[in-house]
Amino acid sequence: MKEKNVVIKKKCPYCFLHISNDETGFLLKTDGARFISPALNDVVTPKKDIPYVLFWNAMGIPEEQLDAERMIVDNQILTELNQELNAAGKTLAVKNYDPDNYGYTFSAREGAIHLFSNTMICPYCHNALPQNFFRYDMLMVGMAGSVDSGKTVYINSLMMDGYHVLQRDNLMVRNAAGNTSDPSHLEMEKNADLLFRQGICPAATSKAFRKPVFMEMTYRIEERTYPLLVAIYDVAGELIKENTGAGRTGFARHMDGFICMVDPAQMHLEHAVLSQTMPDEEQVLSKLRLLSPEEQISYQMMSNKNQKQVRDANDFMKDTYHNEDYILERKAEMILDSIRSGLGETLLHKKYMALTLGKSDKLEEIGEIRAYPASQLLFEREHITHGFFNMEHHFLRQDLLAEIFDQKVFRLQRNLDDYKESSLFVISSLGCETEVIQDGAQEIVKAVGKVRPIRVEEPLLWLIMKYMQERGWLD
Repeated sequence: MKEKNVVIKKKCPYCFLHISNDETGFLLKTDGARFISPALNDVVTPKKDIPYVLFWNAMGIPEEQLDAERMIVDNQILTELNQELNAAGKTLAVKNYDPDNYGYTFSAREGAIHLFSNTMICPYCHNALPQNFFRYDMLMVGMAGSVDSGKTVYINSLMMDGYHVLQRDNLMVRNAAGNTSDPSHLEMEKNADLLFRQGICPAATSKAFRKPVFMEMTYRIEERTYPLLVAIYDVAGELIKENTGAGRTGFARHMDGFICMVDPAQMHLEHAVLSQTMPDEEQVLSKLRLLSPEEQISYQMMSNKNQKQVRDANDFMKDTYHNEDYILERKAEMILDSIRSGLGETLLHKKYMALTLGKSDKLEEIGEIRAYPASQLLFEREHITHGFFNMEHHFLRQDLLAEIFDQKVFRLQRNLDDYKESSLFVISSLGCETEVIQDGAQEIVKAVGKVRPIRVEEPLLWLIMKYMQERGWLD
């Protein structure tokens, strides 16, 4: 039998202050219900939630963009409410301990009207805590990447069709948002649905801290089950570069691991066309070899299957901008350097890093990439039904990606030595080309054809696997 009123302390996933379950307040929803008691009516009258507004103002979001008028009950309001109800001879409002999830619920009753809430909020920042927050461990994952590296599209690709790419026979994933009617959560759900059904890509992250996406995962091994909460933080690349370790981007210090997206625009195969004096260019070219007839046939068959045409770097260059600002703002080194300076070596040794080359569908067209032995593994679209992912193919890709990163992404691996552990990935959130269409005065980026992600789940599942291994869950 579980203990009653167990006090549990955890870190708030928003303000990162340590809170206990008995300190939490509640977010109320009444659907217009009114009470006879003036005290209860005062509680259910929406008011400007000052702690909530001040927190998000500090995160870069102005009040007019917030759901600032809210109905909140915290411990102080509950005490004052019950003093008035007691004086009027009314039934008291109660805060009940829930032994099933180690949290609390709020309940107030007057005649036939019953006011109930199990949406707990942080006592400091008043943000809604995810479901089962005090019951399960939480893995915090930070999305890192330069401007336009594809972080927001990546998260929406994970969320599409009920987290389909993450589901396995022995792994169940579901939404764990504490407040499912939160405007930010609804926007993410809408964007994921638009991406899945119409191929419409979400707009880039604004220069502000966004609410994390919460999911609950249950992993089964034989008769054992291991539930886990995962929070994914999508922060604009500009903020990471400007202020890591200070202000609203101090979030990096609290992450368990990072998925750092690398834009193909940074790859050496583009820059080599711009300048014949780029470092290691001769070394790169010397390591390229002619394809055998069998390999040429194999690559062309795959290109036909994916409706792609193998092209060279010069063709690829025509589809991209090449001004100096475009190149510099996409440099992943700047993001990795910012994380390093913000965390320091001691904290860096405690973090995992999934360094991920995104938009890999763009590379399917490049003969220079196809020249690598076994490069077909980079574009494999196999959907795994059991376990995390194909480990054999993952390790084969590691060797190939290590060579590609070392030769064509300016030796980014030198930035990974100080992490607890790191791994290399190549994915595509869309798996297809995009086009810009005009919708009135607004430009929309839309997928050409069906969205077919390429192993978009692997970086996140690798971080989850490492988290579980660290706790002995997979022994």
